[in-house]
Amino acid sequence: MSLDELDMDILKVLERDARISYRKISQELDISVGTVHNRILKLKENGIIQGYLLALNENKLNFKLKAVISLEITGTKIREIMEKLSKYPEVTNAYSISGNISAILICRFQKMKDIRNFTNLLNGEEDIQKVETNIVLDIYKEDLHHLLSSEIFPPTNQ
Repeated sequence: MSLDELDMDILKVLERDARISYRKISQELDISVGTVHNRILKLKENGIIQGYLLALNENKLNFKLKAVISLEITGTKIREIMEKLSKYPEVTNAYSISGNISAILICRFQKMKDIRNFTNLLNGEEDIQKVETNIVLDIYKEDLHHLLSSEIFPPTNQ
C-alpha cells in the first residue's frame, strides 16, 4: 500500500494522540468521518497501524533505574540467547548489532539489587562471554513513537 498525503496527515494526528476520535480527526483535517474511518481501517488492514500503546510513566511506577547492557555472545548463539533474554520483563529493548559487541539490552529496574541480580543472571549464561552494564544518568530524549514528526516527513499542510 502506498501512502498518500491524507494517510500521512491522519497518521500524524494519531501519533500525537492515539485516543482522538474520528470526529475530531475529521474536523482537524476537514474531511468526513467516513473517510477517516475507511482510511484508518485500510491502514490497519495493511499493517501500518499495528495497535495502540499505553505510555506509562516508569518513574512514577518506581522504575527509576535504566541500564544499557552490552553483551558479547558466542557467534552461533546470538539469536537463541536474545530470544531468551527478550522474554524477561526487565528488558524493554533488545538488539543484535554490528561492531565489537554482539548485542545491546535496554532494561529498567526498581532497585540496584535488581540490576545486580539481572547482571548475575547474564554472567551465568554459558554463551555470553562479556557483560558491560551502564546506568543511565540523565535522559535528554526518549521518544519511540513520534516517527512522523521528524524532518524526514515534514508537515504536509504548509
